[in-house]
Amino acid sequence: MISESAIVCQDKPEDPKIVVLGVNNSVVSLNWENCGPDPDDGETIISFSFRRQRPSSLEVEQIASRGPTEGGFTMIAPFQNKNKYDARALQELRILNVQKNEEYVYTLAIHYKTSGGAFLEQPFRVTVDVKG
Repeated sequence: MISESAIVCQDKPEDPKIVVLGVNNSVVSLNWENCGPDPDDGETIISFSFRRQRPSSLEVEQIASRGPTEGGFTMIAPFQNKNKYDARALQELRILNVQKNEEYVYTLAIHYKTSGGAFLEQPFRVTVDVKG
């Protein structure tokens, strides 16, 4: 069973939360397909990356990354075996084998260059809280 959530790409709310009920050993799909800088403003995407962080922790773990023209994401150690995550095209992150009481803040970070030449990062965050 897959629980799918489309992420609304906006700056507010600052930390939207998705509460998933009763999905032990299931898959949660987070989709940021329509997120990114505005190409009409002359912004050029450099790369995408998925990260995770526990809400009460400062430690950030990178899950996967890809360039703007690459078809798929490259999984980063220790997530290369895809036992816990699968990063897919169109900015979809699948969380595999979801367990009760898991809670992470997931971020799609888009690195881009502005028309003025500045390099910026635009993060889109969502907290996934699994309740039994």
